[in-house]
Amino acid sequence: MNYIRETCGCCDCEKICGALDIVFVIDSSESVGLTNFTLEKNFVINTISRLGSFAKDPQSESGTRVGVVQYSHSGTFQAIRLNDPKIDSLPAFKEAVKSLEWIAGGTWTPSALKYAYDNLIKESRRAKANVTVVVITDGRFDPRDDDSLLTYLCTDPNVDVSAIGIGDMFYQVEENESLKSIACQKDGRVLGMRRFADLVAEEFIDKIETVLCPDPIVVCPELPCKSEPAVASCVQRPVDVVFLLDGSERMGLENHRRAKEFIENVARRLTLASSSTDERNARLALVQYGSPTEQKVEFALTHNLTVISDSLAAVTYLDSSSALGSGIIHAVNNATRLSRRNAEVAFVFITDGITASEQLDEGISAMRRAEGVPTVIAMGTDTDEEVLRKVSLGDMSAIFRGNDYTMLNKPAFFERFIRWIC
Repeated sequence: MNYIRETCGCCDCEKICGALDIVFVIDSSESVGLTNFTLEKNFVINTISRLGSFAKDPQSESGTRVGVVQYSHSGTFQAIRLNDPKIDSLPAFKEAVKSLEWIAGGTWTPSALKYAYDNLIKESRRAKANVTVVVITDGRFDPRDDDSLLTYLCTDPNVDVSAIGIGDMFYQVEENESLKSIACQKDGRVLGMRRFADLVAEEFIDKIETVLCPDPIVVCPELPCKSEPAVASCVQRPVDVVFLLDGSERMGLENHRRAKEFIENVARRLTLASSSTDERNARLALVQYGSPTEQKVEFALTHNLTVISDSLAAVTYLDSSSALGSGIIHAVNNATRLSRRNAEVAFVFITDGITASEQLDEGISAMRRAEGVPTVIAMGTDTDEEVLRKVSLGDMSAIFRGNDYTMLNKPAFFERFIRWIC
């Protein structure tokens, strides 16, 4: 249904969950890392995208309002507030979440829970709304913090709390007890996983969706939906986008040309950095890969549109075999070295996933170490789904699909990609 909605403009049925006030409390400590912090943000966005009607007015008695607290050490808490008048639509909320920057400090989880209640819930909750808090953390909190605050949210019987523990902490008795305290000792409200990538797995989001909206009403409108308003195209937020273009014989010369055209259109659509020292906005790089010995940085990370355009015009189709793992390793070693310290490094793979298996796992590990956040563009139906899932780190919503490469520059597909990458 998502594909139908994006391509033809019609809409599927809408889920109505009633009045919901949802607060996500997400760990932004150094141990989480930039890639995992981005996965936390994607989890928040993907979850809320499923919950139907977003409150257009923060004072409205109906619809969903969402707040986010990102926390690290004492005094660094940052919030998207439930009653922020600027957050009046799902696109506005997505933009606010994507703008959150990794703090990379200590872990003061108990104090963050108190901050969330005192600043987001206590005074701004709606009388008729169900209030749910989802807490995500990867480890034990700083011993200097007040552990009595772990149950701070439990003092309000009208607040439902779920705690998500990621990594080994969930499987250690002492740390699991901390999670149970956060979740007010309620059955089924402590969830654990080994990797942050599991946060964005469809089956896990299904589970959280049921927690947040257990009894939805489904309404199917007869008229076409209004399209979502466009959001800012990477304005201010630093993003270094590295395209990895499959140059194998399966691609074909015409599809290769369409992919290059798509990359240039992306460069023209995004707000590029103003100079080599600009710490904001977007920069692009392109790596073309073929056989295990054929990889080329067609252009390194740059803000210069002329360089991007001229380089794309000079790209020669390899017409080779496909070794994606080697391509990723080459990109990490040669295209991401100049990535900006505070920038999200977005890897965009244009591939069908049919590739040699050698070094694929090593390549994905290298991307993780580089704090890379993957997006996959896979055209057609002849694809290797296992490889696509691996490369996207299990986030199926990060895989963009279409019937063929002519889809790349169709307005609906293109704008959806821009909203995602930004």
